[in-house]
Amino acid sequence: MTDERWWPEIERLAAEASGRGRRVAVAARRLADGTARSLNGDRPFPAASTIKVAVLAALHRAADAGELDLRERRAIDPADRVGGSGVLAWMSPRLAFPLDDLAYLMIAISDNTASNACIRAAGEDRVRETMAALGMANSRLERRFLGRLPTAGEGENTVAADDLVALLAAIGGDRAASPAACARMREALGRQHDLDMLARRLPAGVSFAGKSGWLPGLAHDCGLLSGPGGVLAAAVLTEGFDDPYEAHELAGAVGAALAESIDGRR
Repeated sequence: MTDERWWPEIERLAAEASGRGRRVAVAARRLADGTARSLNGDRPFPAASTIKVAVLAALHRAADAGELDLRERRAIDPADRVGGSGVLAWMSPRLAFPLDDLAYLMIAISDNTASNACIRAAGEDRVRETMAALGMANSRLERRFLGRLPTAGEGENTVAADDLVALLAAIGGDRAASPAACARMREALGRQHDLDMLARRLPAGVSFAGKSGWLPGLAHDCGLLSGPGGVLAAAVLTEGFDDPYEAHELAGAVGAALAESIDGRR
């Protein structure tokens, strides 16, 4: 990030989109030298599905510690079956899946039932310990996924843009778990099906591996942007946009600005 002409553009985009009940946070970090930039990066937002990246890291750390075998087949506990995104809630209750496959479904199609199974396998305490160990100071896992908005007293999972960038930088830098586990996590993140936000305007030479999250009024995205000029961990969090397309367009413009520093042509 020695050439930082792109950051004023991101600040301009965020300023124009903010206000009128809207909140925007953006954070980015270059993995090569740790140079970071942040706008409202320490502010917690309802996490939606972005917190599933922390669940993924916790699952692999537990496997590294010998507490889990990711090849082990697991039946879905009835308590973990919820609606919302994904497919498992509507599949046969007699089916069992390797934990690796559940982790893939959690990330690739944001399956809430698979995510709950992964939380159960790793343990909520392990997820919280992982978040603390990887620098997610302003983020919290308070509950499993519900397949609906929480009611009063059910708790809210929260994330901050800086924290998601810290987590992704650890995954990208082989520090979130063993190098082999981090490589598997990057592969899973690279298979995410939702590419409507940070990835929507990336040039051909820049790839994306990440995780989005959305709920009514929320649209988030985070991931690793990789190009000939290096790798960036980035996060965009938005709240209060009545039209999700506007939030997607904002994130796409931020992604395009970030890509300028790693597309190898500048």
